[in-house]
Amino acid sequence: MRENGRSERPKNGADAQPCLSDVYKDGTRAKRRQADAPLCGCSMVEMLGVLAIIGVLSVGAMSGYSKAMLKYKLNRQAEAMTILLNNAMQLRPPLKQNSSPNDENYSIVYTELLHKLNLLPDGIRLSANNNKYMEDMFDNFILFFSQSSYYAIGYIFIDSSGRYGDRANRLEICRNNIHVFKSNSALLRSFYTDRKFSSEDSDGTQSATSEIFIGDTYHEKGAYKRISDITLNDIDNLCNQCKDNSTECRFWASWY
Repeated sequence: MRENGRSERPKNGADAQPCLSDVYKDGTRAKRRQADAPLCGCSMVEMLGVLAIIGVLSVGAMSGYSKAMLKYKLNRQAEAMTILLNNAMQLRPPLKQNSSPNDENYSIVYTELLHKLNLLPDGIRLSANNNKYMEDMFDNFILFFSQSSYYAIGYIFIDSSGRYGDRANRLEICRNNIHVFKSNSALLRSFYTDRKFSSEDSDGTQSATSEIFIGDTYHEKGAYKRISDITLNDIDNLCNQCKDNSTECRFWASWY
C-alpha cells in the first residue's frame, strides 16, 4: 500500500515496524528512514540474564541427576546384597571349626564357591587385590567367616589396613545395608557391629565397641533388641559412628 508516494511494509500486530536490517534492503530510501526504524535483537544485559538463568537451571539439574544416580546405585546395592545373603544361606559349605573373622582361608573357600557356582549377583565382584574379599559397586569389601555353629557375612567400610571404598556416601550406604539386614531378620541369627577407633584408651589399647541385635532364629537367651525392632534412630546412631574415616567399621549378619 502507498501513502504520499512512500511504500510501507504490512504490519504484523498493532504497531509492528520493519527492522533496521530490512530498511537497508530498500536501497536509496534507507538513509531517509534509518532514524525511524527500530533496532532488533537483544542487549548484552538481556543475553547475560538468559545465560545466568540457564546456568542456575543447569546446576539444579546436575544436582538432581547426582541424587537420582546415587538412589539408583543404592537400590542396586540393596538388591545385590539381598541376593548374595540368600545365596550364601542356601550354599552353606562345611564349617571350619573355631574360625574367626580374620580367618582368610574360610572366606576364600566361601567366596570361590559362590563365584564358581555363578551365585554372585550383578554389582558384586571378586576383589582384584585380595581373594578373600568381594567388592560391591561402592568398592567396599564383603567377606565371610564361620564359628562352630553359624556363618556370617561382613560388610566393611574400613578394614584394619585403612582400605576403604566410597567415603562421600558412607552414611547412605550404611543405612542401606542395615535396612537389608532388617528386611531379612526372619532368616538371621544376629546382626552386630564391630567398630574400632584410632584413639587409645588410658591403658594404651585401641578403643572398640560393638552392638548386637538378634534375629528371629536366635536360640540363645539374652536381653538383646531384635533386628526387626531397629528404629531409624538406631540406624542413625550406628551409622554416625562409622562416618569417621579413622574408624575401622564393619557390620556382620549371621545365620545358622
